[in-house]
Amino acid sequence: APHGSGKTTFLQQCATAFRAKGLRVGGVLAPSGGENGRRQLVLLQSSPQEPLALQLNDGRPGDGGGSGSPSEPTGETVPEGAIQVGNFIFDESVFAKARAELRGLAGDERGSGPAPCDWVLVDEIGPLELNRGQGLEPAVGELLRAGARGELGPPQSRFLIIVRPSLRDTVVQTYGLDGTGCAAADDDGEGCLVADTIDGNR
Repeated sequence: APHGSGKTTFLQQCATAFRAKGLRVGGVLAPSGGENGRRQLVLLQSSPQEPLALQLNDGRPGDGGGSGSPSEPTGETVPEGAIQVGNFIFDESVFAKARAELRGLAGDERGSGPAPCDWVLVDEIGPLELNRGQGLEPAVGELLRAGARGELGPPQSRFLIIVRPSLRDTVVQTYGLDGTGCAAADDDGEGCLVADTIDGNR
């Protein structure tokens, strides 16, 4: 799905609907709500009403997914503490806050108590995470693998994840979402990670 097709808006609507039903929601969203449409980051559990400025430049249309060299020329100087992703420059300190948020969603009891959230929304997992181990990694991988091992409950947290179509199979295999890393489910289906992916592009 192309940029601007409403993926983040859909997740925002999901978060609102889940909360209206009394469900606990966590994770990260990346709306383009900053100055000149710059990407922001919203921490859904700790500060859902306070978007953080993630994107530091206006960028130019392009891949923006971290699949190219991190040193591709943009005509701009990449400041210390920033990550270059294609034509875009992101604030690493904001990614660090997102990783801390995701680590907190694993809870403290690791399978012996309820997870901190009923639903975890992730916007998004892309080449920056899969190819470079940056962005939301390693926290998002730790969280998803913990879920696949049945360590986030019971009841297990459920996930909605934005991922571009070309990376869907890689994401499923990398994080064990195909059941290969899943603990045996009980009669109620607990013990298995429940996740769905939404086509997207960072």
